[in-house]
Amino acid sequence: MFRLEKEVGVSYSQVYVESVVGGINSRMHDAFAGQRSGLCGAAVPGKLFLLTGLHTGEVGFTVEVHDQAPPLDLAWEDVVEVSFYPASDRSFLVQWAGEARWELDLREGLDYRVRYCAQGMDQAREKDVRLDGEPLLDRYLLQFWPSPPEPDRVVRQTSQAAAYSHDYARQQPAFDSIVRAVMAQQRALLTPDAESSGDAESPEGIAGMAVISHEADPESIREQLTSLSSHPTALPWDWVAAFETEHAEDDRVGYTQAFLEEIGEHAFDLGTVLASLDSGRDYYLTFVTPSQYEQLSELLTGQKIGVESVRIGCWTPRMNPKQSDAIRAWAKANAHKFTPARGMASTAPRVSLDAQEETEPDQRA
Repeated sequence: MFRLEKEVGVSYSQVYVESVVGGINSRMHDAFAGQRSGLCGAAVPGKLFLLTGLHTGEVGFTVEVHDQAPPLDLAWEDVVEVSFYPASDRSFLVQWAGEARWELDLREGLDYRVRYCAQGMDQAREKDVRLDGEPLLDRYLLQFWPSPPEPDRVVRQTSQAAAYSHDYARQQPAFDSIVRAVMAQQRALLTPDAESSGDAESPEGIAGMAVISHEADPESIREQLTSLSSHPTALPWDWVAAFETEHAEDDRVGYTQAFLEEIGEHAFDLGTVLASLDSGRDYYLTFVTPSQYEQLSELLTGQKIGVESVRIGCWTPRMNPKQSDAIRAWAKANAHKFTPARGMASTAPRVSLDAQEETEPDQRA
């Protein structure tokens, strides 16, 4: 068993576990997004945001890594549990602003359950600052053991400081927790021999995400996407008949890709992004706002999972009408600048290298 026991300096009641190379401390509201428990924020992949009662000074801190779930010591006043997946092969306990760090014996590629225990939070919160030579006020125990991902939970709550932290966590949006659950289940499917995958449920059971095979039929795709809580109610489907006629000769995989791109294009016109998580076997799809899409991209950094905004041209060599119109307009406006092919008469002068040219249209329009 790995064990680290020290007095650790805290500032602003914060200490962290980091496994993201070159990462910076998470913002507090991001760290607790979607959780029901406070004290240990696990919403940002590869990081833990740990709260203490003491604002500034040193607290007693112990970290343990076990092979299986250790028994709970009833002496601890406040206890929470979360799930954690290291984003690299090196994880550290880190003081505020990176003032000091201690390496932890955690393995990349393995899901862990984390138990964070606290004692003396209210007394330390009231004292606020602990100076050198003053008695220790609050103590903490952070335990890890291999376990499939589970929802976070409050095991025990005694102090007012912990109660305040739990209330704060429950006010944060839940989008991050859905993404983390999908990533965990996706890892379980893509690495079936991994130690953490034995009890993992299929991602089909996760609300907010549709899992569509590369050869799914249009009716099945439509049924799955319209069943999502994030599905925009104004999304039109009156184009499907014309689409089926146009793509009748496509192979099944190409047809599915083009069909999803068309859906994504119509969703984009409504201000919604059809996001696809990268996977070699299926499409993991959800509707998100543009800001959520950016958040999703950030959450997947370091997780070796890409995300795409599904629109026409995402997977197939096509252009949407707006792109085609933009290119035609640009070509018409700049036709006089092109040199004719050899053997053709030129009715326009060659373009001077110093002439100002119009900007080429953005094909992503």
